[in-house]
Amino acid sequence: MKRGFSEGILWMVLTQQAILLPLYAQSNVEKEHRRGRLWEVVRNDGFIGSLGAWDYLTASPLGMFPAFSGFVHPFGNEFQAVNTYANANFHNFRSGVWIAVKDMLIPGGPPTYTPTPVPYEVYTSGLQEGSFGTANTLEPLLLKQNFIETSLFDPRLPEEMTEGSWYTNTGIRVTRRSYVWSYPGYSDFIIYDYIFRHTGEFIANSTRQLVPSPDPALTTQVLSEVYFVFHSGISVSTKSPLNFHCELFAVAAGAFGWQPATYHDYYHRFDNDELVFSTNYDGGKEPHPNSAVYCIKSNQAWKQKFGNEMFSPAAFGWLALYADPVTGQPARTSPAPDVLRIDSHKGGTFQGNPLDMETFRDPQNSGRTRFYTFATTPDSQAALGNNGNRFNFYSLSYGPYTLSPGDSVRIVLAEIAGVMDYGVVNAGDPDGWFPDSTTTAIRRNAALARNAVAWGRGANVNGMPLAADVPEPPPGPSTDAVNISVGSERAIIGVTWDQLAETKSIQDGSGAPFYGGLADLDGYRVYRSTDFQYASETEPPVFRGATWTLLADIPKTQFSQYWDPDLNRYRYDDSTVTFGFRYAYYVSAYNSAPGTWTSANGTTVTNLAELESGSYNRTEPTAAAPGPVTSFDVFVAPNPFVFGDLSRSFGVSDPYKIEFRNLPERCVIRIYTVVGDLIRTIRHGPDERGNLAGSRAWDQKSDSGLLVAPGLYVYHIESTTEGLAKSLTGKLMIIR
Repeated sequence: MKRGFSEGILWMVLTQQAILLPLYAQSNVEKEHRRGRLWEVVRNDGFIGSLGAWDYLTASPLGMFPAFSGFVHPFGNEFQAVNTYANANFHNFRSGVWIAVKDMLIPGGPPTYTPTPVPYEVYTSGLQEGSFGTANTLEPLLLKQNFIETSLFDPRLPEEMTEGSWYTNTGIRVTRRSYVWSYPGYSDFIIYDYIFRHTGEFIANSTRQLVPSPDPALTTQVLSEVYFVFHSGISVSTKSPLNFHCELFAVAAGAFGWQPATYHDYYHRFDNDELVFSTNYDGGKEPHPNSAVYCIKSNQAWKQKFGNEMFSPAAFGWLALYADPVTGQPARTSPAPDVLRIDSHKGGTFQGNPLDMETFRDPQNSGRTRFYTFATTPDSQAALGNNGNRFNFYSLSYGPYTLSPGDSVRIVLAEIAGVMDYGVVNAGDPDGWFPDSTTTAIRRNAALARNAVAWGRGANVNGMPLAADVPEPPPGPSTDAVNISVGSERAIIGVTWDQLAETKSIQDGSGAPFYGGLADLDGYRVYRSTDFQYASETEPPVFRGATWTLLADIPKTQFSQYWDPDLNRYRYDDSTVTFGFRYAYYVSAYNSAPGTWTSANGTTVTNLAELESGSYNRTEPTAAAPGPVTSFDVFVAPNPFVFGDLSRSFGVSDPYKIEFRNLPERCVIRIYTVVGDLIRTIRHGPDERGNLAGSRAWDQKSDSGLLVAPGLYVYHIESTTEGLAKSLTGKLMIIR
């Protein structure tokens, strides 16, 4: 039975919830942030990032940007990485927090755990060896989601937050909360709120367990000359080495490159060292000059996978947002670190000896003295220069603090990104905006992160000290897109959305009304994206959605023109699409003139800029397809298919797609070699929603999933539509 547009949409509404976020398997002590544009792994021992990308140990490393569902990192050992490609623009492969203490007592070995004096003790996370000084068995890490579209939404809290604590070998217990938002302007950073409290509870290095009933000498001691360090190894060159080079040594170690001649990053210091970050040598528009000593993939092969897209258009780094004053000192005028180091992966020096950050990993084997001295010694490795030939490690140290039992220190930082307009990025930056536009973006995001902390720190929500708060936009309506070209020779996709933004009310931090549904809603905006990413030779391109085009801005006065009473939803028909190409959509709701807002800590904020919902409610990619026909004048588009030719293929978004057009409702398509070997059978009929189409795609793969060779092929189409007993044979050509 043929199902029309209204029936298809109603079926969708009845069978899908308003907003569904993907579920991911996560361990009890490790959680993943995927709500904003910066995706990240956080672990309940201080580790942030994913070591898995370092040597191709995982197919989905996080700590990357722009994040998108379906991203696949080259996987399977670096020896298999020569002819692979990468999508991520940058990657945080390991970051973490340290505690370095001078002259203290630590517990000895079991069973007595006798207090033992040591000149230095160090707890570390974010190193190549993982964490040192934490328990074997970690406490659970909580992931809390607080989305506007849900009934239990609390406007004082972030959209997504992790909360966890862990003991250390220094007698200092760490509590860390992370804060994430998807709202435009606030989606490119993750705020980390640390509280370090001297509890006198120790992890014994000998057992990696919490010491039972510690000696009073341990619990009552005053810790002096304590430093808290935030250490991070990040790269914004992830794609460039891997995609440009054709020899293993140039792309070894997870695409970062461990050969100094493959380093591509600059470091930047802004705002009295509150903001430190890396940018790529040239955004990846072309191979780095150092690449001349290495083999480059022939014929600019990377453009067949990504088009002109820049490989590394983002800035990525750390922003200091708040730090308690050093003991005995007045309140800080700036949260900048007391000690800043900017090292490179290899080639630097420390205490007169070569410094290799890959082997600087274990305080037990490398010596606590070395780590304490590192944490307290400023250095930017000036001898290495800053000429786009570094792979930067940032270390931000705070101290020295003196902590009596019960004392605590609070420090707030943000992992932060900034990227130029992605429409420009995908075009290859034709006007030379990089790096100025990228630097402007990360500094703009830094200003917004500072506002978030100014509006949130000092608040207490249900007994929890809060670090940041931001004003909420209207909720994004649930959106769907359906092909409605059936019975038409015009390509049309219907976009529909609900009235959630008109019925939702939001309070501010004081409990006063801030957004009152339809009264404060000023309009809807319909966006479309064709931003897909190459996955592999045997997988279809994955929808990324980093760049969007505004199709329609619908003010409140025009809502009635788009209301479809049969669907009980709004409907916008996009007739500017082309048959065969895939498109994704989202509809935002906006409040163009927000009123006065009181933040969680009581700050009154006026003159807020427009607030608009983000793209988290994006649709699945949808292609316009012509309706089924009875004339049986089937043809293939494009024919011949020419790989990489935009006029003879579907381009980078679907580089291997071929379509059979003018098909009946149901048929069987069989594809043969010219000598008669059957390589693929495709059964065409209604889709999973019951919608009919008169076209069907072939991905140039055989029934066994292998990409077929270029050449001439024969196709045979046999109708299985009731009342239409026809068949035909034709030929198609594949040129690569």
